[in-house]
Amino acid sequence: MSQKSQDQSSIPQTILKNLVDKNTDRRKSGAQDIEQLIRDYHAHDEDAVIRSIIKTLTTDYADSSQGNNKKGGLIGLASVAIGLSTDAHLYIQEIVPPVLRCFIDHDSRVRFYACEALFNIAKVTRSKILIFFNEIFDALCKLSADNDPQVKGGAQLFDRLLKDIVTESPTFDIDKFIPLLKQRVYVINPFCRQFLVGWVVVLDSVPNIDMLIHLPKYLDGLFKMLKDQNKEIRNEVDKALSEFLRELQTAENVDYGSLVKIIISHCTSTDDFTRLRALTWINEFILVGKEMLLPYSPFLLNGILPSLSHQLVEIEQMASLCNVNLHKLILETNQTFPVGEFLQITTQHLTSISVQSRLSSLYWILSLYNKLANSGISSYLGDLFPPLLKTLSDSSDEVVKLDLEVISKISNDSLLFDLLTQNLVALLSSDSQLLRSRGNFIIRQLCLFLNPEMIFRRFATIINDDNSINPEFASIMIQTLNLILLTSDECLDMRRDLKDLQTPESRELFSILYKSWVHSPASLFSFCMLCQVYEHSCDLLTKFTEIEITVNFLMEMDRLVQLLESPKFMALRLQLLEPEKYPSLFKSLYGLLMILPQSSAFETLKNRLTCISSLGVLNLIPKRQNEDGNNSNNNQGLRDINFSELLEHFKKIQILHEKFFREKSKASATNDSFKQQQQQQQQQLPFGIQSYINNKKNASSSNNLLAPTSLSANNTSVSSPTSPILNTTSSLPVTPNSNQINFTNTNTNPLSSSLPKNY
Repeated sequence: MSQKSQDQSSIPQTILKNLVDKNTDRRKSGAQDIEQLIRDYHAHDEDAVIRSIIKTLTTDYADSSQGNNKKGGLIGLASVAIGLSTDAHLYIQEIVPPVLRCFIDHDSRVRFYACEALFNIAKVTRSKILIFFNEIFDALCKLSADNDPQVKGGAQLFDRLLKDIVTESPTFDIDKFIPLLKQRVYVINPFCRQFLVGWVVVLDSVPNIDMLIHLPKYLDGLFKMLKDQNKEIRNEVDKALSEFLRELQTAENVDYGSLVKIIISHCTSTDDFTRLRALTWINEFILVGKEMLLPYSPFLLNGILPSLSHQLVEIEQMASLCNVNLHKLILETNQTFPVGEFLQITTQHLTSISVQSRLSSLYWILSLYNKLANSGISSYLGDLFPPLLKTLSDSSDEVVKLDLEVISKISNDSLLFDLLTQNLVALLSSDSQLLRSRGNFIIRQLCLFLNPEMIFRRFATIINDDNSINPEFASIMIQTLNLILLTSDECLDMRRDLKDLQTPESRELFSILYKSWVHSPASLFSFCMLCQVYEHSCDLLTKFTEIEITVNFLMEMDRLVQLLESPKFMALRLQLLEPEKYPSLFKSLYGLLMILPQSSAFETLKNRLTCISSLGVLNLIPKRQNEDGNNSNNNQGLRDINFSELLEHFKKIQILHEKFFREKSKASATNDSFKQQQQQQQQQLPFGIQSYINNKKNASSSNNLLAPTSLSANNTSVSSPTSPILNTTSSLPVTPNSNQINFTNTNTNPLSSSLPKNY
């Protein structure tokens, strides 16, 4: 007789026939017969026969390709376990595996019978079945999403039984289960997610199972579930996470490093609910972990900063609370923390699209500097300059203002101050738009935080000593500095010292500024007027006849008249009441009047001077000694200043400017953008200058000759004692209606947009 026949002979054929019958009652009858048969064999210790029966039910039935045979085999195996009762665990290695294989059968009825069979086996074996827990858990996880409602119901019934068994078992191996949970927690099926969350909650409630210590292994998956579209799942996951967060408040030996890295990745989630919960966890970490969080504080900051200006108020408020608590923790601690990483994170966020994030980053840099002074941050300061200087181009004035405060703070050291000014000049030189739009604002803010005289000295020295500086940039930079010097409240003390020139320091400052101010003739003239060196101002005007007069020069002179009419030059205008005392002042202003074309500025200055006196009257008034502003007779210290040498320096620099702009004009002659810029500039000229260009253009067109060397308007001309002027603009197109354009709206120079409104 074959082995197969011997095995089956242990089970009567009638019983086997009933097990695979389609009739439910007959299958039940067969199952009861198997149960009784096993009891009898077990009572007589027929172990070999029992194992033979299990093998027959497994090989010929449960593993069969026939659906009814599989069902019969599953019922039979469950009956064997019931018949063995408390000793069923002795055969569990043979009974459970074939049942588990049927959990993935393509026939839904077979899957249902597998759930029912394993349910009955588990009821008998109880905790002994937990040696197959991972396999059973994995199978139930899949069945929780089964398409057949009956199968799903059977799986849920068995799932509840298994949870009861695990809860009452003192020997559940959590370490063996966690790798499976870590793998399965990333499922996206909502039913599987619900199944997993239910198990996490149950296991966490078991007193002898420590789920918290394994939290870093499955926390990321739980946070990902918060994005689920099913509100019920989100709520269940949120409750589970809230319970874990509550437990962390009293837990010891928490792996904050791993948890922080996981949470941070969700602080920038596009899902608002997930983002809010992640920030909530960060805040609790800071409050509970305190100084244990210091090594991970840069990561926390990196998660907080992007949410400081979020469209959802709750997220913004929570991020702000996190930022405040972290700031408090850092400032109050005496322990070390990763300063370098902190500064790296803050500088990265200086380019954030959020204004609030950029502001907070700057506040962090300032706070760290104030806390550590030069002890723990000095080695990083050099690396901070490039990103801080780049931030000066920020669109927000508030950001730029705070950025300048930070730059000023860390530039207290002389070496760092030199580095700051050199880098700032290089930045403004490379970004002309920044100089024109923000140059005035940047320098004035620096003057608020640092010594204005120190700043002006350093800028002037760099411009004067650096031969690589572009003359065009130098001219605009000097115009910007000059406007600040003449008009800003920050430079009030400087103006007082320069007006008197009584101290060696003030005279030294005059010489230093003069040598760089020569890059802008109009600025230099106004500077001399400020310092009341009126005699030298007259000498300077004569030097103007030796340089090439351009449209930009005349525009600067036009703006100079506006400055002279400003409140800052009220003292100078009052000196006009004493022509016998300040004859050189009169001569200087009349000289300026002769240079100007007959524009609105010409009329303004002319009206001012005719209110007082005329130039001819001055020849009848004897000049008094030791008066006429600052001169060597009334200020012996001025003898230390070589004004002749300064004038020669002025001429030398102006020759370099002429050469530079001539070469630039040649190189740009065929450049469309340059022509467009020239045309735009021409359209914004004052009436007198524009009229001159129009007349010159018309004369050139009709006679093919250069226009006369004069500044003409309204059939009136002011002759120039020098060579033809404005020859660099002779190719500009005619714009008949441009005479009405307001001069102060021009964008070709920063001074026009920087003048205060009341000027």
